[in-house]
Amino acid sequence: MPIKVTDDRRPYNRAYYLKNKERINAWQKEYDLKNKENISIYARAYYLKNKEHKNKTHKRWKENNPALVLQHHALRRARKKRSIPKWLKNCPIEKRRVYTVYLLSRLLAKADGIERHVDHMWPLSDGGPHWSGNLQVLTKEENLEKGAYSCPKLKKQMKLNLKEAKVLYAKAA
Repeated sequence: MPIKVTDDRRPYNRAYYLKNKERINAWQKEYDLKNKENISIYARAYYLKNKEHKNKTHKRWKENNPALVLQHHALRRARKKRSIPKWLKNCPIEKRRVYTVYLLSRLLAKADGIERHVDHMWPLSDGGPHWSGNLQVLTKEENLEKGAYSCPKLKKQMKLNLKEAKVLYAKAA
């Protein structure tokens, strides 16, 4: 039977965690490494078991909250606009390259019937730029699994690539 955490135990639990944070995190990492295969099997089984229910619930929520859905899409478009580097805003070459990536996504989806997403390797939510060098075409499952994760090395490389692109576009203009 699980122990019920009451309000008077919370300060004690927090203090214990802060005191033993490194030891707890080390144990958790060790446990995850040892049981990586089992954890992924259980996670996948849970996902598949609840996938249909989650989709139905999400669809129902979207139907009941159209204003919130529109707000979400508007915020995403605004975030995308703000993340376009200033020197690329009206560049016809860059617009064509971005359009080509999205077109490729649709063509691949039509060709093999697998739903595709255009993914920002360095996510917009993490400050990534919206430019062709930061886009990749992934299957829907791969993109949703990746989420908003990006490798620090990738960010560093992306910044270098962006600087190089700025120089190249300046020469072309």
